[in-house]
Amino acid sequence: MGSFLMQKIDLHCHSTASDGSLSPKKLVEKAKNIGISILSVTDHDTVSGVSEAVEEGKKLGIKVIPGIEVTADTTFLGKGKREFHILGYYVDVESKAIKELTEFFQSSRIKRNEELLSKLEDRGYNISYEEMVSLYGLNFGKPNIVKVLIDRGYFKERDEAIDFLSSLRVKREKLDYREITRLIDEAGGIAIIAHPVTLKISYQEIYSFLKNAKKEKISGLEVFHYKHIPADVVTLKKMCKDLDLYFTGGSDFHGDNKPCIELGFLKITALDINFSV
Repeated sequence: MGSFLMQKIDLHCHSTASDGSLSPKKLVEKAKNIGISILSVTDHDTVSGVSEAVEEGKKLGIKVIPGIEVTADTTFLGKGKREFHILGYYVDVESKAIKELTEFFQSSRIKRNEELLSKLEDRGYNISYEEMVSLYGLNFGKPNIVKVLIDRGYFKERDEAIDFLSSLRVKREKLDYREITRLIDEAGGIAIIAHPVTLKISYQEIYSFLKNAKKEKISGLEVFHYKHIPADVVTLKKMCKDLDLYFTGGSDFHGDNKPCIELGFLKITALDINFSV
């Protein structure tokens, strides 16, 4: 039992199925090479890379947990630049509910990307929507666009390019978190709030929100994440224990599209979380 709990894990990473730079197979191979035993592939708005990752995991002796990451609406929190991402673990990738969830978000993503690339072209940036699709597929994200902008010399720093894209004020349609958690639950999955500091509300407000969200099938928080400082980890973990919720963790690895984040760099094990892996 003790050796199992000491196994290295990473429950938040992205492949080329969304905006990562490694294929699902290569992602699992990398996990194997650095000693990770349990991995969850949580691509944005899609589960299209899960089967490939699971099969490669079986070959290499790595447990791959089917996952997804989607973005919930934040208007109920008031004005402010906020992110509300929800991770769904152990989802049935063939279920009707997951198909409904992914179809909505992929349609929303395509509309956002078309508008964003159109605005870039209007401002003289020589990157077309069609070119991005040919490079990365239909499910590409902002990290892919940022990489191309930097590779072509339009920007030197990643943060500068991200801020510029944000200034274009292109938003995509999102679902209320209760609809998202309902669909994840119907797909046999477990809904976890990703990197909760990006909600940009106080600890007290997070706690109050969690008390209510628990009734709406929110099952826990991602406590370990590259955006979380030690104080966040301690406080968020205590919240989960107080409310009898899961606490999880992952790097949010995107490969070359977020070069500052390495797979498994948080060095967490099954012992550090209370989530069933």
